[in-house]
Amino acid sequence: MKRVAVFLSSFLLISCNNNESKKSESDTVVVIKASTVSEIRENPKSAPVANYSVAVEDGVNYANGWKFSVSLFETKYTFKYLLKMQYKELRETDTLIIPNLGEYPKVEIRKGTSAQSCIIGFFDKKGNFKEYKKVIVRNEQLKLITLQSYSVGVVIKKQ
Repeated sequence: MKRVAVFLSSFLLISCNNNESKKSESDTVVVIKASTVSEIRENPKSAPVANYSVAVEDGVNYANGWKFSVSLFETKYTFKYLLKMQYKELRETDTLIIPNLGEYPKVEIRKGTSAQSCIIGFFDKKGNFKEYKKVIVRNEQLKLITLQSYSVGVVIKKQ
């Protein structure tokens, strides 16, 4: 019984000493600045903010008016866009979420490797275009492919 009491008392002393050392290590307080970009967009535009469109051959001099088009529309959420895609008579929609880089997102749609493909991306803080998704027609089917995945994290450095 004495051994148990000695063990417990030494354990408590060691634990108390460790807590004191942890407190002295965490004296440095790091303040993380809150994001200056609102998650809610006040007045989303009804017109597309980015658009790509090409006519699709139908065998009768484009009489059907078919097209391959991709458009991005703002939503009430700052980092979420409505993606509308069309190929011939097929129309699809999806949601595109842009990472919060601490500034209002700027999106763009660029021509892909073929006429019926395009790259959807956004610009980072340095103004570099980041490829995100690809819309392409393969075997008469409309496909949305993720090219890159992006995430944002906070790194805290102790001084």
